[in-house]
Amino acid sequence: MIKQTVGITSIGYYIPSDILTSEEMAKLANLPEFVFTEKIGMRQKPIAGKDEHPSDMGIKAAIEAINKAEITASEIDIIIYCAAGDYDYRFWSPAAKVQDAIGAKNAFAFEVRNFCNSGNLGIHLCRNMLLADNDLSYALVICSDKLSMLLDYSDIDNLSTFIMGDGAAAAILKKGEMSNEILSYHAMTDGTLADCIKVPLAGTKFPVNVTEINPELSYLKVKDPQELETILSEVYLENYGKVIHKSLEKSGYCVNDVNLLLTNQVKKSLSKRILKSLNLKAEQTYVSLSEYGHLGAVDTLFGLAKTIELQRIKTGDIVVLASSAAGFSWAALTLKY
Repeated sequence: MIKQTVGITSIGYYIPSDILTSEEMAKLANLPEFVFTEKIGMRQKPIAGKDEHPSDMGIKAAIEAINKAEITASEIDIIIYCAAGDYDYRFWSPAAKVQDAIGAKNAFAFEVRNFCNSGNLGIHLCRNMLLADNDLSYALVICSDKLSMLLDYSDIDNLSTFIMGDGAAAAILKKGEMSNEILSYHAMTDGTLADCIKVPLAGTKFPVNVTEINPELSYLKVKDPQELETILSEVYLENYGKVIHKSLEKSGYCVNDVNLLLTNQVKKSLSKRILKSLNLKAEQTYVSLSEYGHLGAVDTLFGLAKTIELQRIKTGDIVVLASSAAGFSWAALTLKY
């Protein structure tokens, strides 16, 4: 019996044309510009327009992915919209909106919300769904967020989140794809850190229909900046290693076999420490932080698309997509080309 496989057949992305520079962010935050350019490692980031929303960006990325795959939208069986969850509307389905907009009339569409891990999780779920059902052949994974709207640059406690920008990426998964195979996925969560980062407004504790709304509650809040710094410096590093090693182990490989590691974009010093801890070199990753900031779940797919464009992936390469997320969770997905 022939083993059935699933691979990524194409990736599309959409990056807004407007940007916010490090100089502009420094002025908004009343900080020296070198904090952004040197300590964090970012010169600019894309910002979606006032009338440009997550679903709009997701639709554009999806259309590009469909065109690259040379299929019709009606051939898509599954659509998963993967994001942090700050959709165009609070009670609404962006997955269904995309399904209608692209004409994927035969697709079942739903959302996955696991913050910056959402894309990796969406790919894993789609792979398993395609393998489990003989009637399914194609899946569309969409990552799209407008994270810049959550930021209050006057609140320095949130400095670590100022890297967040806007954008979208989408991948077509195909059963029997010949160019690559999605192998194994591993993820973990440390729920003790759940309250570290949140946007208070619009949940049941601070509903939007209250008589008086404190506008500060609509912005992302870091509960304890020092605790978050410890998480980013120590816990992140350890748990990145755990999920990467485990995903590789499940796939029958080890870290010495890795040709390319693509992570969600984190500050420069942490990115270097992740590579060093795994004994990987700078040329074994793709860093987009300087120009694009941190795009949430979009980062890993965007990085994969860029490395493919640069022809940096060859047959036989082992590629790991690794991500971390508010909550806090970590995940890694192994592919073989």
